[in-house]
Amino acid sequence: MSEPKDLELSQDVLYGIAQLALDQVEGVRPIAPPTRVGEFLTGRRAKGIQIAREGDEVDVALTVAMSYGAEIPKVARAAQKSVREGVASMTGLHVRSVDVNVEAVDVPAAISKADRVAASEKSKTTPRARPTRQRGRTRGPA
Repeated sequence: MSEPKDLELSQDVLYGIAQLALDQVEGVRPIAPPTRVGEFLTGRRAKGIQIAREGDEVDVALTVAMSYGAEIPKVARAAQKSVREGVASMTGLHVRSVDVNVEAVDVPAAISKADRVAASEKSKTTPRARPTRQRGRTRGPA
């Protein structure tokens, strides 16, 4: 029998594992950061997951949108845990960090419309406060 060889994992495989792990978390989805020139020319776009590997250690950065009503810290911790465990268990690599950057909140159209209607109704019924005037002179520093 021959000696075991080091296994090479492409960046795309690590990305796919992180994507699958993130898909298991409800209330979060990766969002694409702005396109960089190199991504535009090659046709490969990052989809909210960046992975940096140094030897047997991996750092993952997630750029995500959360669902409206989700408890952001709780969902972010769940995303970190899922990605950390998924990458570590499937590759044997040590995951040093999983950073979660929340860039957006997905608000359903029905809720945003209801909020606009409620805000316009409130502005019609709320009396405007009148500015108060101070009487007398104010004194400067003594």
